[in-house]
Amino acid sequence: MATNLTASVQDRGNPSERSTQFVPVEGGGQESASAATFMVAAYVLMWLCTVLFILHTWRKTRSVESRMSELQKAIAKLPQTGE
Repeated sequence: MATNLTASVQDRGNPSERSTQFVPVEGGGQESASAATFMVAAYVLMWLCTVLFILHTWRKTRSVESRMSELQKAIAKLPQTGE
């Protein structure tokens, strides 16, 4: 372990000896998700947020319309003054 760490530190000291190729890191037995999986998850999350926003807005609009209807009825019941 210590020799690997020492070799790793020494390799960093000389930039001309560094590899310029992409070498994938081993996951250590863990499965990794592909980019397509993340893209689909983000797409689903975006649509879910959009639908929830629309439902929330629709519900609030119904509430405001109901309140306006009640206020219009209350105004209609007020006695009329001749101004």
